[in-house]
Amino acid sequence: MNFQTMSKQRKFVLISSAVGFISMFLPWVSISILGYSQSVNGMHDKGILAFICFVAAGLIACLGDQTKNLDRTMWMVALLTGTIALLVTIWFYSQATNSIMGSSIVGFGLYIAALASIGILASAYLFKLPADNLKDGFNSMKKTIEGKIGNSANVTTTSSSPSTFAEPTSTTVADEENITPVV
Repeated sequence: MNFQTMSKQRKFVLISSAVGFISMFLPWVSISILGYSQSVNGMHDKGILAFICFVAAGLIACLGDQTKNLDRTMWMVALLTGTIALLVTIWFYSQATNSIMGSSIVGFGLYIAALASIGILASAYLFKLPADNLKDGFNSMKKTIEGKIGNSANVTTTSSSPSTFAEPTSTTVADEENITPVV
């Protein structure tokens, strides 16, 4: 991986995902009850989903031809990872600010994670190819998934046991012309 020759889109997605990765280990919320204070980082509860999204976005930026922008399928996956990470940070923020038992203070790690997820979204979308749009991206991702599912469903196994189907005993010339090979 040569960072100098990476496309702008991949560079900024990688940088944003690295910042998001680091923010997972910073304090997301500090809780204070009767003089006792405790801080929690993002590697708890819903934060693990954001962590997985940041790692996935970083891997997506590193896979494939790094001198070119992301293809449609990977572009959509990068957008989805950024969206999921942003939604998780918003969800975490809304729960942290609705504390009943004491005063909770949202930590700077949560804000950095939210900014990193916005960075993934912005860099993937702003530096996209001019021909890319969301509709084509969803269709490309759908075809890729259908292709993977179709390939795994069409896998056949061979065995050394004899076939239980009866072989035809005689064929005519007309029957031989209508036979199509099964692949």
